[in-house]
Amino acid sequence: MKLHRNIPLTLALSVILIGILSFFMPKNKEKYLKDRFWSQKTFAPPVFDGVIIGDSRSYRGLIPSVIEEKTPGLRFLNFAYSNGGLNRVIYQAAEKKLSPESKNKVIIIGVSANGITGFTKNNDQYLQELNRPREEVFERIYLNGFLYYFSATTPEQLRDSLTGKRSPVIYRNDYFADGYVASEKFPRDTLEALASYIKDFSVYKVDSNLVNELAAQVKEWSEKGITVIGFRPPVTMDMKALEDTMGLYNEAEISGKFTSAGGHWITLPSTSFSTYDGSHLDIASANRLSEIIGEELLTLIEN
Repeated sequence: MKLHRNIPLTLALSVILIGILSFFMPKNKEKYLKDRFWSQKTFAPPVFDGVIIGDSRSYRGLIPSVIEEKTPGLRFLNFAYSNGGLNRVIYQAAEKKLSPESKNKVIIIGVSANGITGFTKNNDQYLQELNRPREEVFERIYLNGFLYYFSATTPEQLRDSLTGKRSPVIYRNDYFADGYVASEKFPRDTLEALASYIKDFSVYKVDSNLVNELAAQVKEWSEKGITVIGFRPPVTMDMKALEDTMGLYNEAEISGKFTSAGGHWITLPSTSFSTYDGSHLDIASANRLSEIIGEELLTLIEN
């Protein structure tokens, strides 16, 4: 009988010990928080005044909360994806995230060279997230925040955590519920991304059909009373030159078609921003870009 009386005490002590250890053990942010982030974004409800679309330069470069500070009363979702293509699939999905009751509907588009080539036209990541089994989506959204504290670890990870050993390369990703990822990498290498883009542009170029499809969508949204803002996500001068030449990105032509369709194009000087890999903005520059977009949007709304 005494043994049976000790069982509840043992269980209680075990729970307390596991709970304490969970705060000190290494965590797998990239597994649990990242997975929850993508499911939350993909299945976000239609409650937003503004939606941001584009590729990783947009979801790492535009901060909805900063735009909201510049446009009081509006709520934004960053609905951009890795290798996010600009085509009918994502246009329809983004519009469905807008609240039917919103008086100031906005679509913000980061028009990168990558987003208007055949390389991204399938929107692989978005469709992968959209078509996940519902039970997996449920687990990601509702359980991963809890499971994160009980991340699986290895003896090597535990050793490194206890000894304070750090990797020579630190890649930081912080995932926000509004669809933004705050990113930094140390040490920085602003030439890092060039090789992969040279490889892509050797096969894929900016597709004029996708540019015309973008202009047609801007016209359709503008006629519905939706404010559409476009911009070229800032990159290094080397990356910009590569996209203009090898990738056949013609900003003057693209922006001209965009504005002729009723959209509002914001021209940004790349030299005013900094990246950590040549392609993605650091956190300070993402804040600056978001402030600029928010201020421009506020002017459009007021006028």
